[in-house]
Amino acid sequence: MSALAAPPRPLSVVEPEAPAGARIVRAHRLPPGVRRVSRYLLTSGVSTVVSEVTLVAVLAIRLLPAPAAAMAATITGGMVSYALSRYWIWADADRRRAGLQLVLYWAVTVAGMLLAAAATDFAADHARGAHPARVAEAAAAYLATYGLLWIAKFLVYQRVIFRPAASPDPA
Repeated sequence: MSALAAPPRPLSVVEPEAPAGARIVRAHRLPPGVRRVSRYLLTSGVSTVVSEVTLVAVLAIRLLPAPAAAMAATITGGMVSYALSRYWIWADADRRRAGLQLVLYWAVTVAGMLLAAAATDFAADHARGAHPARVAEAAAAYLATYGLLWIAKFLVYQRVIFRPAASPDPA
C-alpha cells in the first residue's frame, strides 16, 4: 500500500448511540430522515410482534374478551415502543419535556388502543367458525388497525411529541 492510498473503508458501521439489543449494522450512513423512518419501522415491528403475541395468547386461552385483550396487547407493545421511540428513534428530543412527552405518547396510544379494541371486538363478534378462526380474525383486525394508524402516529411523534430542543437564539 502506498503512502497516498486511502485506508480501506470499513464494510459496516455499528451505531454506538443505539441501545444494546437495538444496535444495527449497516454498510453506510443513512440520511437522518431515512434513518429515523427506518428506526420507526424497526420499532413498530418489534412492538407489533410483542403486542400480537400478547393478543393471540390472551385470546387463545380465553383469558379476556377481545376488546380487553386488545387493550392488554396495546399496553404491552406500547411500553416497548415508548422506550425505543424516546431513546433510539428520537434521541434528540427535548429532554426538558419528558413528562409532557410521556403524557402525549400515552394519549396517542390510548386513542389507537380504543380503535383497535373496537375493531378487534367487531371482528371477534362477526367471525365465523371455530375458536382458532375467531382468534385469527380478531388478530388480523388488530394488526390492520395499527397498520392504518402507522403514518399518522409517526407524524404526531415527529412534529408534536418528540420535537428536538429549540436552538437558542443567537443574540
